[in-house]
Amino acid sequence: MMKVMRTVALLSMLVVIIAGCQPAQLKQGGNESSSKELTIAIFGGSWGDAIKENIVKPFEKEHGVKVNLVEGTSTVTISKLKQEKNSPTIDIALMDSGISELSFHEGLVEVLDASKLTNAKDLIPLGLQKSGDKPYGVVLGYWGLGIAYNPTKVKEAPTSWLDLWKSEYQNKVTIPTPETTGGLPLLQKMAELNGGSTDKINKGFEKIKSLNTVAYFNGSGAASNLFQSGEVIIGAHYGGPVWALKDQGVPIEFIIPKEGVLGAGSYWHLVKGSSKKELAMKFLDKAISVDAQKGIADQLYLAPVNKKVKLSEETASKMPYGKNGSIDDIVFPNYEEINKYRNAWNDQWNKEIGKK
Repeated sequence: MMKVMRTVALLSMLVVIIAGCQPAQLKQGGNESSSKELTIAIFGGSWGDAIKENIVKPFEKEHGVKVNLVEGTSTVTISKLKQEKNSPTIDIALMDSGISELSFHEGLVEVLDASKLTNAKDLIPLGLQKSGDKPYGVVLGYWGLGIAYNPTKVKEAPTSWLDLWKSEYQNKVTIPTPETTGGLPLLQKMAELNGGSTDKINKGFEKIKSLNTVAYFNGSGAASNLFQSGEVIIGAHYGGPVWALKDQGVPIEFIIPKEGVLGAGSYWHLVKGSSKKELAMKFLDKAISVDAQKGIADQLYLAPVNKKVKLSEETASKMPYGKNGSIDDIVFPNYEEINKYRNAWNDQWNKEIGKK
C-alpha cells in the first residue's frame, strides 16, 4: 500500500513539473493561436466581397493569420461597440461618415500613430480621418450620393437636385431615408436650396414631403432594386452601385448635379481596448496600400487615397468626381454638425414622413 502511495505521489509531482514547463501561451488556454487572429467588422454584399478579395485574403496570406469577419452596417457596428465598450470582441471596425465621427467622440476607437503606417507617406491629405490633428481612421475610399436615371425613360438628363421634383417624375422617383449615410445630408441640402439652413431644417422637410416617391430607400441595395425592377426611373443613388448596375446591363446613368455630389467616406478604425493593436495596425497599413486601394477602386468605384494608385480610363470615368475631376470637387457635408441634430432629425422624419 505504501509503495502504491509513493508511486502516486511521484506521478503527481511529475505532472506538476511537466505542467510548469509548458509555454505560457498554452497554460493560458491557447492565446498563442488567438494572437494570430483578428476580428474585423465589415460591410456585407458586394462591398464585403471586394474587401475580402483585395484586403483580407492578401493580408492573411502575407502575415499567416486568420481574420474573423463580422458583417453589418455602420449603425449595427457602432451599437455592438457600445455594448462591448469595456471588453470588445472586435479589433477593427469599418464605418461610414457620420457614424465614424460618433464612434470617436464616444470613445469607442483609438487615436492612431500614423508613423507606424508605412503607406501613410503616400496618402493624399484626406487619406486619414481626423479630429483636429488627431487621426483615428484610415480611408477605404470616398464615394458620393448623386442622381441616377434610366436614359430610356428620362428624355432630358437631370442637372440639379431640384429636377427630381419635376411633375413627370412623380411616383417614379426615390430618395434616401436617414437610415442610410446620404439621407440627412440630402435633407440638409434641400433645406439650403429652399431658403432654409441647418438651423431652419423645416424647409428641407417641407420640400421632401412634397415629393411623391415610389418608396424611400434605406440602403444602396434597396435603391438598386428599385431601379432594376423598373419601379423607379430617376432618383438619388450612390455612384458605385449605379455603375455596378450598368455593368450588368441595366439601363442607368449617374449624374453629378450642379450643386455637387454629397460626399462620404468609409473608414477603418482600431477599436479601443483591442488586445491586437500591433497586428491591427498592420492590417490598417495593408488597407491603404497601392494594391488594396486599386482593387477597391476597380471593383467598387470608390475614390482611392493612395497617390501611387494608377486608375484605368474606365475606372477613372466612374469616380464620384467624374473622369477629369478630383476629390477636391466632392462636396463633403459637415458630418460633425449633422451629428448634433441627428437624433432630432431622425425623430422628426419618423413622425412626419415615416417609412413609405
